[in-house]
Amino acid sequence: MTDPFLFYRELHLADNPTYRAPQDAVDSWRELAEQVRAELARMGFPVTVLSAEMPESEPVGGHVLVHQMEPFGVALDWSAPVERSRSFTEKVLNQEPEGLISYVSVAAEVIIRAMFGVLEEAGFRVLVDHQERNSYLHRVLEAPKFPIT
Repeated sequence: MTDPFLFYRELHLADNPTYRAPQDAVDSWRELAEQVRAELARMGFPVTVLSAEMPESEPVGGHVLVHQMEPFGVALDWSAPVERSRSFTEKVLNQEPEGLISYVSVAAEVIIRAMFGVLEEAGFRVLVDHQERNSYLHRVLEAPKFPIT
């Protein structure tokens, strides 16, 4: 498995915010993402593997994101059905962070932490990576060396 942190140096040396990890690294992350998807589905969390940089529509539910660009690697995410509602969209456009938006954000964090905990218990190497302010990236770095079968 390719360590996603190796590419931060390359990113800064290239001085190019659109720097992408080499294809072999991305392929290894896609393989890891599929292993994550299979394990989470086995435990009752159906998730979709998505490229973080693609402008495709994110389905409702759990996501295993493959980041070709910074922050690189594999991470977990969640999208609640209410995020597609007119009420939620209006609150976002009106910049009303309290109430529904805050609730959805906290609920998503709870669900992401649950998926993260399942993977950790299954032997995946995981890391909570602080991004900025109160934002965290729940990374999956490596599949289990001795999978539970």
